[in-house]
Amino acid sequence: MVLLLLLAVLPLTAEARKSVLLVFDEDKEFPGLAVVNGSLREAFRSELGADVEFYSESMNLSQFPETGYDGVFYDHLRRKYAGTALDLIVAVMGPSLDFLLRHGEALFPGIPIVFCGADLSDLEGKTLRANVTGALVKRTFAPTLDIALQLQPDIRSVFVVGGTSSFDRQMQSIARRDFKPFESRVVITYLTTLPMDDLLKAVSSLPPNSAVLYLTLFTDGGGLAFVPHEALSLITAAANAPVYVSLDQYVGRGAVGGHVYSLDAHGRHAAEVGLRILDGEAPETISVVEPADHRNMFDWRELRRWGLDERRLPAGSIVSFRTPSAWDVYKWYVAGGATLLVVQSTLIIRLLASRAQRRRAQSSLAERLRFETLLSEVSAEFLTLPASAVDDRIERMLQRVVETLDFDRVALAERQDGTNTMHVTHSWTRAGVAPVPMVFEDEALPWLGKRLAQGDPVRVSRLDELPEEAATDRRSLAARGIRSLAAVPLLVGGAVVGALGFSRLRGERPWPDELMARLQLLADVFANVQARRRADGAVRDSEERRRRAEEEAQRQRDELAHALRVSTLGELTASFAHEINQPLSAIMTNAQAARRLLAIEQAKPRDIEDALIDITGDANRASQTIRRLRALFRKEHAEHAAIDINALIEDVLGLLRNDIQGKNIVVRFTRGQALPTVLGDPVQLRQVVLNLIVNAGEAIALAASGPREIRIDTSQPEVGRVAIAVRDTGVGVKEPEVEQIFERFVSTKPQGLGMGLAISR
Repeated sequence: MVLLLLLAVLPLTAEARKSVLLVFDEDKEFPGLAVVNGSLREAFRSELGADVEFYSESMNLSQFPETGYDGVFYDHLRRKYAGTALDLIVAVMGPSLDFLLRHGEALFPGIPIVFCGADLSDLEGKTLRANVTGALVKRTFAPTLDIALQLQPDIRSVFVVGGTSSFDRQMQSIARRDFKPFESRVVITYLTTLPMDDLLKAVSSLPPNSAVLYLTLFTDGGGLAFVPHEALSLITAAANAPVYVSLDQYVGRGAVGGHVYSLDAHGRHAAEVGLRILDGEAPETISVVEPADHRNMFDWRELRRWGLDERRLPAGSIVSFRTPSAWDVYKWYVAGGATLLVVQSTLIIRLLASRAQRRRAQSSLAERLRFETLLSEVSAEFLTLPASAVDDRIERMLQRVVETLDFDRVALAERQDGTNTMHVTHSWTRAGVAPVPMVFEDEALPWLGKRLAQGDPVRVSRLDELPEEAATDRRSLAARGIRSLAAVPLLVGGAVVGALGFSRLRGERPWPDELMARLQLLADVFANVQARRRADGAVRDSEERRRRAEEEAQRQRDELAHALRVSTLGELTASFAHEINQPLSAIMTNAQAARRLLAIEQAKPRDIEDALIDITGDANRASQTIRRLRALFRKEHAEHAAIDINALIEDVLGLLRNDIQGKNIVVRFTRGQALPTVLGDPVQLRQVVLNLIVNAGEAIALAASGPREIRIDTSQPEVGRVAIAVRDTGVGVKEPEVEQIFERFVSTKPQGLGMGLAISR
């Protein structure tokens, strides 16, 4: 039943939607974070479609800088996601990563974490757990200043604008490091602590030959929170000098541009890492990446506004927002009539070619996936398969090969020693196709046999491709209706032991190198199977006679012992049923009581807790009974282990308690003190004690009157020995029968088998 339930659950698990939590340091609607958010979601959905569900959390650190906010946010996540099963967490920006490094294991134990938006400085002094990886931002401001000096060779002063938040200060630290080499060429001033009004006044009255480099501004010197993009718009509107930036989202807000970082590309890189984890890769096997997502991007309108020569831009620069000239506007009207037909034709041809190429790629990918699945299935089938089941499973796997790779016939053949003749041991043929001949003689296929004997694979797309020396082979194949064929040798220890052959009778087919390489992989698997069959056969032949008698004797002893245990336990079925039903009834009664208490508004929590405690106790009691029964029902041998004899007797008495009480028998158990443990089979020792106590109870039941008592004593008569004595007040054993009671099939009970004491001895 458990196995069926597991099999029923597995498909549902495989198709379950993936749950991804996105954690942002600020409001995810901030323009930069919105770009990362969009690229992450788009990348995940492009691969997973509708099979992904997103959760989002924004820390809003610039609005809540208080010290205790970390604990508040922690408690919020703990309560909100207590019942949510997450597959992946994406930490966007360094503060989000810091929070998850502090609290991730407590909040989301073992859940993989992928970070983005953090640079190397964010990781300094931190240790990433095995479940943490991601994509680093390579923040650099020096190239942007270098471009500014190319566009404005007469620059004398550079003003660096930023804010006062922790992230703003982090960016300023990187900028100070990057700008160090430029301090001998220009005067660099940092405007990073001014309130916004004072900052706008400062940038509006900069000296001639100046330039502004904008970093980020989440909080101004007066403590007011800003969206960095909106702050940039205010600064560029007020500045009397060109403003340069290092983020692509800032281009188009009044800045000239610069060597900018693409947030969209960065988000996609992080999503690629996350998809690899969702696809089954372990986070610890995926290295942290630092993709180079920079490009030189500029606003044509700002270049014109400040009179900057576009020819000074670095090669390959992207110039956006260009206002088209009259030629740019009307040139397609002039030339369009002449080129429209050509463009349309070219487009159609390209679309058709792209469609065909895409279909070929999809077909190739699907075929590769089918083969890899097939190879994995075949390898897994034979990995732990017992030798006795190999033949049947080979037939099944050959069928899978035919169905998956669209062959008509496939045959596994063994080479006869000293010849090129192949004897078919296993084959599979598609319905409606003639079966494979059992023997391919050397005389019928000399060319093919020679090639395979040399260890060379053979492929024949069409019979007329065969060389002249293969004329006999061509006639033999044609006579068998084979129109296309491939055969791969089976190599074991460098020697050819057989071949795996594939054929088509319905038509011809090509055998490209990629397909032949795949078939060779299949052949290697079957070669290993053949080698294993040979080795197993040799071992079985050499050991069979020696082991047969021992195994048969042991099997009979085990079967008899198990039958006796089952028989004994079967006689006690009613007792065991009562032993289990009693706690189950109590559980039901307490559960109903708890439900009634929950329905009462003034119900006392202590009453509900008492009911739940009773349910737990009764469940443990039923569990103990089932555990004891399972231990005795086990058929296989248990490993020898150190056994506490007193505890083992207590265990058996607990199992028989209801039966003993039903017979009004009193058990007096005197436990030996400080007894050593005994090395033995716990199942067999339980059976011995069970037999003795059950026999004692049955003997007492036959007594007409008198005390009804069983006494059990454990002791250590000498070093290295432990004794168990079982006495009862039953009818006893007659003197002539005392010497015979340990012999097989001797019993004083009318329905007894006479094997209990014999097996015990």
